[in-house]
Amino acid sequence: MRSILHSASRVAARAARRSTSSPIGSNSSAYLMQRTLPSATTTTHRFKSSLPLDDEESQSTTSTTSPPPSESLAEHEAEPHLDNNTSDTIEDYTSKAGTPSPWAVFDAWGAGEGIVDALSASEEDMLSPENVRIPTSEEERTQVADESDILSSYDKLLKRKSSVHFGYPYNLMYNHEELYEFMKYSINNLGDPFITSNYGVHSRQFECSVIDFFADLWKMEKDSYWGYVTTCGTEGNLHGILLARECHPDGILYSSRETHYSIFKAARYYRMDAKAIPTLPMGEIDYDALATEISKNRDRPVIINVNIGTTVKGAVDNLDRILRILKTLGIPRERFHIHCDGALFAMMMPFVDWAPEISFEKPIDSIAVSGHKMLGCPMPCGIALSRKEHVKKVEMRIDYLNSVDTTIMGSRNGQAALYLWYSLRKKGLAGIKRDVVHCMETAQYLRDKITEAGLTCRLNDLSSTVVLERPMDDKFIKRWQLACEEDIAHVVVMPNVTKLKIDKFVEELVECKEEFGRMAPKRGDSPLVKLQSSSWGGSYVAPTVGDFKEDF
Repeated sequence: MRSILHSASRVAARAARRSTSSPIGSNSSAYLMQRTLPSATTTTHRFKSSLPLDDEESQSTTSTTSPPPSESLAEHEAEPHLDNNTSDTIEDYTSKAGTPSPWAVFDAWGAGEGIVDALSASEEDMLSPENVRIPTSEEERTQVADESDILSSYDKLLKRKSSVHFGYPYNLMYNHEELYEFMKYSINNLGDPFITSNYGVHSRQFECSVIDFFADLWKMEKDSYWGYVTTCGTEGNLHGILLARECHPDGILYSSRETHYSIFKAARYYRMDAKAIPTLPMGEIDYDALATEISKNRDRPVIINVNIGTTVKGAVDNLDRILRILKTLGIPRERFHIHCDGALFAMMMPFVDWAPEISFEKPIDSIAVSGHKMLGCPMPCGIALSRKEHVKKVEMRIDYLNSVDTTIMGSRNGQAALYLWYSLRKKGLAGIKRDVVHCMETAQYLRDKITEAGLTCRLNDLSSTVVLERPMDDKFIKRWQLACEEDIAHVVVMPNVTKLKIDKFVEELVECKEEFGRMAPKRGDSPLVKLQSSSWGGSYVAPTVGDFKEDF
């Protein structure tokens, strides 16, 4: 795996020679993207382009007929008010110490297909607080809907929301039907993954296999690493920063202002001194500001969180440059600790041609990634990986478990480890590579389409997160589940985001602009102003490139 980019093509060739009748194999994403489901008809639509998507074949031969001009944006008011069971208004949760990442509603089935119609009024009513409440008497039970009817409406709601899922980094293209049989078991990996407890219904063998895979991916030597399957990327960050504090109790935590909020949450939990370092317009940490802050506190150990893809802009901090800063300042290895928050992109970067390398061959100490993001999983999960010697500082023997306590949680979801193992086995290196290439290329397509539409739009080089000016209509933001920060928004292009969906999105975005106008910067140094900075390269609307002999 140390030569992943070269071996992936060989793996793909072998996979192509293996013909299987199961759609769950290494080509599962392609299979799911080719599926088509009949869409129900509706009488009103919020946008002209909100009709169900045609499949790829019909799209190439048949043009979409737009509704008559009389169908205005205001007709959306005729749709059920509780279509997404959320309020119509958008609230900013921006804090000075990090960027929020609220959960989005999602479901696996139909994720790569057409846009599913809104729920009817009666289906919406099934999900009202009055119907979903739990009765405490027989009389109350007669006043609520049947569970099967409620779940049927909920299933349709999830399909609806999944079909317009653009703003959060969750891969909805997966198929785990073969694992459904195991949901009847209470699989609990309580305790350390490498030391079995007396509880026999566990999936430790699968969890250890997952950890071995990522240790190989990030070039850790055998017997030098420790890790576990977490509940999410946040837990991985909490564990990584805990190890850093135990190694350096008087250390100072340095991380950029655009860091995920969980890093600063860890600093609060562990009562650590932390510095929120300013960022460059593209979202990377300001390296000069970092060097200045470290220099001011040479008497204390350095703990640095390196972002492998920030929450909003998908910016990747330059690990090598940070290591050069430490060397220039004369900080010895035993006086610094580096944690990498790689929630989404750390799993993608090894499969991007000519990308910088993030590996434990460099002096880093821990890394955390999310499993439900790039790989795709029906439950939130993640992987925490660190150097084995650091874990000894938090290890505690628990007789009750007949194991040791080394993780944040006690009881741990053994289903998650099984699902991650299954995804890695079925996808293989070639499957992950295919998904990464799709995301990177499709993100460039989205950036170009938005730019051609005359809107401010940016895309970092090592990212599938497309950042754009915030649309003026909150209903449009809610419909596409866009993540916003003040005056900007973003789309995270995942395997379930297709060019056909992008075309629909951009068409509706243009409609939104024409009716409601464009967002003006909220202040002189707002995120939208930084989005327009020339440091991104090119122009924030349309690049103009002259010939070599022309005046610059």
